[in-house]
Amino acid sequence: NKPTYLPEEYPDLTDKNAIVTGANTGIGFYVAKLLYEKNCNVIAVVRTEAKGLEASATIKKEIPSSKGSITVVSGCDFLDLATVKQAGEAIKSVLGDKPLSIIIHNAGLNSLGTSKQGYEAMFSVNVLGPQLLQHFLDPLFLVKDDPLKRIVWVSSLAHFSGFKEYGINWENPTFEGVPIGERPGDQTLYGQSKAANIFQAKAWASKHKEKVEEIGCVSVSCFPGILKTELLRDWGYVMKFISSHFFYEAIYGAYTELYAALYPKLTTANQGAYVCPFGEVRDPRKDISVGLTNGADLKLWNLVQDKISPFF
Repeated sequence: NKPTYLPEEYPDLTDKNAIVTGANTGIGFYVAKLLYEKNCNVIAVVRTEAKGLEASATIKKEIPSSKGSITVVSGCDFLDLATVKQAGEAIKSVLGDKPLSIIIHNAGLNSLGTSKQGYEAMFSVNVLGPQLLQHFLDPLFLVKDDPLKRIVWVSSLAHFSGFKEYGINWENPTFEGVPIGERPGDQTLYGQSKAANIFQAKAWASKHKEKVEEIGCVSVSCFPGILKTELLRDWGYVMKFISSHFFYEAIYGAYTELYAALYPKLTTANQGAYVCPFGEVRDPRKDISVGLTNGADLKLWNLVQDKISPFF
């Protein structure tokens, strides 16, 4: 579908503060740019400082009239969970006593590998890392200090490729101790991580139900679109050729993510909603949709908490 909520409809975001992970490239770059264009104070969470600063400088040069700001928090590498706490502390320092309005867990990985902790790389980057970062953000976010409170957990249509039971390999989702060559294919593993993101959106709201209702926070997942982004960097020539001719530009993914982050008709009644391109709510895969109502989402959340708790 055509985008249903475009920048000209976004509210002025003066004095609003937003966190965008993976803001130096792809969809995250455009999300940061569009927020900054609306005078938002953007905290760009990235792995590499130089890339974050380069993206920040580009955005500021292209939008010289913005009254917002971009602050780069670097060194946050979800392939090494030990780096996340310092990022959380840096964000706390940047915010001071200012309200945190928007969190967009945008950073992602779609390639095989193993994290420093021995976890399957995509599960570490796409699932463990965001939930760990959110742990450090909760005390800053779960405060009744601003009427706009949104969290966006970026998922994908690829969740359809996840495992048979709710998309998750429940026995060992991180594939610890399993050599890369003996693991399932990359799209199954990527699909698992994206199914987990759908569960995280709903489970986070359930875990904090009383506070979430008090402050009016909305937590949703989204499938940004079939796009030309850095996630394709490890794909083969054929897929890169197809993407160059048929996929949408990355900015369309930003339209989806910012619908999830800003659209005024999304309310607490939409907790855990799955936002699709380019701004509409639909159901995810049937069993995953059921999992949002029968406790599978909380099972996943608790499993992840057990993995990340040593890094609190």
